[in-house]
Order: sequence, then structure tokens, then C-alpha cells
Amino acid sequence: MNNRQSGIKIMARLIKILKPLAPVMMITISFGVLGFLAAIAITTFGGVAIATKLGIDMSVTFKTSITVIIVCAVLRGLLRYIEQYSGHYIAFKILAILRDKVYKALRKLAPSKLESKEKGNLISVITSDIELLEVFYAH
Repeated sequence: MNNRQSGIKIMARLIKILKPLAPVMMITISFGVLGFLAAIAITTFGGVAIATKLGIDMSVTFKTSITVIIVCAVLRGLLRYIEQYSGHYIAFKILAILRDKVYKALRKLAPSKLESKEKGNLISVITSDIELLEVFYAH
């Protein structure tokens, strides 16, 4: 249970770092949801178009269905682009903030506390661990 709690605490701390970028995060979430709704509309109106061609009255013409599909397809691409762009913007901003915090902490420790440590290894671990967070924030 203790490991679980510490994991939750870590997640809470990572999300706190995100606070200044909350407006951009809302854009990311909103455009992501709208993009998925556009994808659902493409499939739905594809079914409506097929049903119309089979002679089933769907109260929507075939031409209207195709128009909605095309519009939603273009919107889906645009919305997905904005979602990905803003998500990666947040991720790389957060990585810069984290790198800055780690660097400041290391400066306080250096040189006496780090004397016995392998500096190359330390930098490598810090860099790779921070890079792993990109997936968490961007995706």
C-alpha cells in the first residue's frame, strides 16, 4: 500500500508542475474530445449513407451524408493536429521546467556531495528519466 501511495504522490507532484500550463491543457483535452466526436460522426454518417443507398429512409440524403463525412474528416485532421501540437508543447515545456529544477538541485549539491559519484552516469540517468516523462505529458 505504501508504494501505491508514493506513486500517487509522485503523480500529484507531476500534475502540480502542469498548473501554469492548465489553459493549454484544456485546449489539448477539448480538441482531443472534438476530434474523437468528428471520427464518430464519420463512421455514423458512413452508415447513414450506406443505409440511404440501400433504400432505407434515414431522413438525410446521401449527398448530405457525404458532405458531413468530408467536413468531419477535414475537421478531424485539424483537431488532431492542434491536440498533438498543444500536447507536445506542454510536454516539452514541462521537461524544460524539470531539467531546470534538477540542475538547480545539483548545483546546490556540487561539488562536495557529488564527489564520489560518477557524473556521466548521473547526468545520463537524469536525462533519460526526464525524457520518459515526455510520453506521460504528451500522450
